Amino acid sequence: MDSPPAGSTAIPLRPIVWWRTLLWIGLVVYAFFLIRHVGAFAGASDSSGYLNNARLLAAGQTATPQRIPPGLDAAQFDSFTFIPLGFRPIPEALMAPTYPIGLPMMLVVAAKIVGWELAPPLVMVVSALLAVALMIPLGRAAGLTPAWAAGGSLLLATCPLTTFMSVQLMSDIPATTVALAAIWCAWHSRTHKGWALAAGAGYALGVLIRPTNFMLILPIAVCLGLDRRRWLLLGLGGFPGALIQLVYNFAAYGNPFASGYGDDLGLKFSLGIVPATLAHYVRWLPVLLTPVGILAVLLIWVGRRARFAWVLIAWSVPFLVFYAGYWHTHEWWWYLRFLLPAFPAIIIGGLWVLRELWVLQLAPRLPSRLVARSCGMAAVLVVLAHAAFWHHRLNAHLIGFGESVYQESCTWAREHLPADAILLTEQTSGALIYYTDFCIVRWDSLNPERFARLSALAGKRPLVAALFPHEVQTALTSRLPGRWQEIGTVRHVTFWQWSPEG
Repeated sequence: MDSPPAGSTAIPLRPIVWWRTLLWIGLVVYAFFLIRHVGAFAGASDSSGYLNNARLLAAGQTATPQRIPPGLDAAQFDSFTFIPLGFRPIPEALMAPTYPIGLPMMLVVAAKIVGWELAPPLVMVVSALLAVALMIPLGRAAGLTPAWAAGGSLLLATCPLTTFMSVQLMSDIPATTVALAAIWCAWHSRTHKGWALAAGAGYALGVLIRPTNFMLILPIAVCLGLDRRRWLLLGLGGFPGALIQLVYNFAAYGNPFASGYGDDLGLKFSLGIVPATLAHYVRWLPVLLTPVGILAVLLIWVGRRARFAWVLIAWSVPFLVFYAGYWHTHEWWWYLRFLLPAFPAIIIGGLWVLRELWVLQLAPRLPSRLVARSCGMAAVLVVLAHAAFWHHRLNAHLIGFGESVYQESCTWAREHLPADAILLTEQTSGALIYYTDFCIVRWDSLNPERFARLSALAGKRPLVAALFPHEVQTALTSRLPGRWQEIGTVRHVTFWQWSPEG
C-alpha cells in the first residue's frame, strides 16, 4: 500500500507562522555553529587524500610523481616508502589517489567559485545544512506533520556524529546529503516521473562519493516499483556518473573496474566481528540518535502496510548489516560514520513509530491541544540538552580545531626548514604533499637497515621527522637510529633533526 501510517489520518495541528519562523532561526543558528567550528583542512589520510585528488582533477591528472629525494634509488626501498597517506604506488615512480572521486569533484567545482581555501569548508557546511533541510520533505513524504518532520531535522542536526563529520573534510556528510536527495526524488517520481532522472543523477553522485551508497538502489527500487519508464529515466540520470567512474578508474588504475582501495579490502570483513559490532550499535546508536532512533526497529510492525515504511527499511537495514562485519565499525563511536547515509531513514522511522504511539495512545488522553504543544516543546528541550551533554562529553565540535594543526605544521616547515630537507613522516605525509614541496619518506616503511641506506644516500641534506605524540617513541627508537634533536613544536606536532651517532 502507498498510504501513510494510520496516525497520519488524524487531523494534524494546523501549521502556523511561528513554526516556520522557528525553523529558519534554527537553521541560521546551526549554520553559524558549523561556520564557527569547521576546520576543513588537508589532514590525515582521508582529508588530505580528497584535497590532493581534487587538485589533480583540477589539473586534468589522475596521478602525480612520487617525491623521491634526488640520488635515491626507489627500488632499494619498500614500494610505499615515498607514498603519502591517501595514495597508492603505480608504475614509473608515480602515485594515484586511493579515495573515491565524488567529494574531490565537488571540491573542484567549489574552488572555481570561491577558491581553494574556502572550498573545503563551503562544501562541508552546505552539505550539512542541506542534509538537515532535506529531512523535512523526507518526513513529509513519510506522512509526518510539519512539526514532526522538523523534529527529524533537529535529531539529525544535533547528532554528535553529524557535527563531528561536518566540521572536518570527510565524505560522510556529503554522502548522506546526496542519499537524502536521491531517495526523495525517487519517491517524488511516483507523481512526476521526471524526478526519476534526478534520482538517477543523485544516486550516481552518491556512489561516486561513497561506493557503498550503491545499496541505495534497494529503497529506490521500492520507490519506483515496476514502472519501466521511471527505471529508464533513473538509468539515464545515472549513466554520466557511471561513465565518469569507469573512465577515471581506467585512467588512474588501468582497469575500469578497479578502485583505489586495492585487492585486500575483503580482508577487513569478517563474520566473527559481528557480535562486537552489534554490541557497539546497542551502546552508541541511542546516544547518537536518542532513544527515538531505536524505535525504528518497530517500523516493520507499525508501518508494514505503507510503502514508504518499506522504503525506510530497505534504506537502513542494508547499511546496518553490511557494516556489521566491517572490522573498524566497532572500534570507536565515530566509526559509526559509515552508517550516516542511513541515519535519516532510522530517524524518520523512529519518529513514525513514536507518532503512532502518540496519536493512538497518548494524545487522546491529554486535556488540551496546548498541553500537547507543551509536551512537544519539552521534547525539543530534552533533545537539545541530550545533544549538549554528548557534544561536550565527546568533544564532537572540536575536531575542526584539531585538524588545523596539520596546516599549521606545514606552514612551520615551509618557514623554518631548508628547501632541500627530507621529511620523515607518516600521519602528516598527505598534508605535507598538499601544503608543501618537500620530498617525503614514510618512516613507518623503514627499519634501521633501510634508514642507514637512506641517510647515506641523502648526503648533506637534512633529515627531519615530523611526528605526532603517538609516533615519537616508535619512530625515533625502533625505526630511525641516531641522535635526534627537537627543533620545533606546533601544538602537539614535533619536529626532530637527525645527526649520525659517533
